[in-house]
Amino acid sequence: MEFEEKYFDARKYLRKEKAVKRHVVGVLEWASEVGGIDLLRGDGRKALDVGCACGYSSSVLKMLGYDTYSVDLSRWGVRQGRASGQGDFLLCDAQRRLPFKANSFGLVTCFDVLEHLRFPEHAIRYMLEACASTMVCTTPNRLVEKPVRKIMGDYDETHINVKSASEWEKRIRGNSNIRLLRVETFLDLTDKLADSGFPKSFKLPGFGLTVRIVARK
Repeated sequence: MEFEEKYFDARKYLRKEKAVKRHVVGVLEWASEVGGIDLLRGDGRKALDVGCACGYSSSVLKMLGYDTYSVDLSRWGVRQGRASGQGDFLLCDAQRRLPFKANSFGLVTCFDVLEHLRFPEHAIRYMLEACASTMVCTTPNRLVEKPVRKIMGDYDETHINVKSASEWEKRIRGNSNIRLLRVETFLDLTDKLADSGFPKSFKLPGFGLTVRIVARK
């Protein structure tokens, strides 16, 4: 499957900008609390967004003050990102290496991408290599994603590598440079509760729809 314009059109991705941005901010808030570092203040730091699509998550990082670099294997997505003016966008498959020196970025993010990759462990290794401090990822939870998404009518057949939180933790923990690792499932209601005073995401052990990951070196 090529992740070009037809793929994004079929999933009405361009209508999801606000939801994606709220999701990113919510996950960074959680990762800041868990990791003991304020990821919502990027002034003077560099960030790398892996699997940026057309740049919604990258624009959040840019807004937070990061010197932002973004990579994706979608030519269409990279063109959209470059047109947005939200940092530097490079065409790159993170499973085959990243074109950056080791420890180049204070923050490396990867939102809802790992599930699409044939070799996600390769991408994680290269992301950690480029990371000087904190890596943050989200990906669907294998235990519940397929039945729930089919009921909701938005199951994505390109999700070829969906894993549980414990499966992701086992694959990441072997990296000797990691000082802190938290992997948990949660329910993200950011879009539905955007204008309310209620919490926008909830830890839901085992059965949350999404796995969130924060690793610190």
